[in-house]
Amino acid sequence: MSFKIDLLFEVEVPRPWGDGKERDRFHEAIEQAVFADQMGFDTIWFVEHHFLEEAAHSSAPDALLGALTQRTSRARLGFGVALMPGRVNHPIRVAERTAVMDILSDGRLEVGTGRSSSPYQLRAFGVDVANTREEWEEATRLLPQLWTKEKFAYHGRFFDWDDEITVVPRPVQKPHPPLWVASTQPDTCALAGQKGLGLLMPQLGGPDSARESIAAYKAAIAAPTDPLGMFVNDQCALFTCAFTNDDDDRARVLGGQASMWYLKTLATIYSNDWAGQPLESVPDSYRYHAEVRRKGLVSGGTLQTGMRGRDLDSADAYEKMIDSGAFCVGDPQQVLRNIERYRAAGADRLVCVMQLADLRHDDLMRSIELFGTSIIPAIRAIEAQEEAYRALA
Repeated sequence: MSFKIDLLFEVEVPRPWGDGKERDRFHEAIEQAVFADQMGFDTIWFVEHHFLEEAAHSSAPDALLGALTQRTSRARLGFGVALMPGRVNHPIRVAERTAVMDILSDGRLEVGTGRSSSPYQLRAFGVDVANTREEWEEATRLLPQLWTKEKFAYHGRFFDWDDEITVVPRPVQKPHPPLWVASTQPDTCALAGQKGLGLLMPQLGGPDSARESIAAYKAAIAAPTDPLGMFVNDQCALFTCAFTNDDDDRARVLGGQASMWYLKTLATIYSNDWAGQPLESVPDSYRYHAEVRRKGLVSGGTLQTGMRGRDLDSADAYEKMIDSGAFCVGDPQQVLRNIERYRAAGADRLVCVMQLADLRHDDLMRSIELFGTSIIPAIRAIEAQEEAYRALA
């Protein structure tokens, strides 16, 4: 399986928001996604986040992906991810909406699932955060059944209906679209493998720090003990900040500073999670995040960077993140070197977050173009050379 290069959008809109800035960011995201399809990116993902001012205004990814079904033809489209607590997204509605997207895209949909690493995105919906992992599991297990069964009644812990329903329409992909889960803490990596799901893992600590989590996932996915879908989706996708330009210094300054803005903004948003709450009262499945934040480490809702908050303001912070491989930022040669480190760590694909901070649309389009004309072909050439060596062995 060739190494995949994906593009993920959160629709970042730094303040101030006047003069149509938010509107422009959405339209620019669509244009960038369409261009990425032309440039050979494998999958285009849109996140679902709520109330994350500046950092992520993509609260309705199904609307954005629906637009892309009609303006792209090759790249797969990723719902990355649907929040599965029922008060946010009832699994019946997820099944219906994703089936329509799969039809309109002619079978190009990837369905990510999750529960949110932060209670802040859930409590306003009335979600009981103590049970979100169990609710995610039940809802995700329901999706393949809702896509395929007829006259289906169900009685479970979180979802219950007597009527024998048949969800329509049905997805184009058979038996159903690939299923993924987002992991923002180490134990979810093994859980993803046990459940037979693709792993979407934010990785801001660099590729080397991901090796243990990737190994845990690969060991579990080799023999899933409780698969949720009708087939195993054996893929490990790591996502991080990415940006390239013809000039290495310019790429580092623009992309590095924008990436650091992203880290700082997320760190601020999530800093109050579980604040003032005794650790023993934090639900077990969220305790990892609470412990990370109380140590003062920057996690931003993702796997921790290993940096403390004060480190984010140092003049060379973004240079360290680039040199460690954490940010895939620089000229095409530098980005390729860092991508090769992700490949060496065992990842199957890299999901690039590129529409960062206030990076200009023209610079982002050039970055996407350089990925398509230089970086992706270079990866394919390396893979062809590796295959030739294996054939001679």
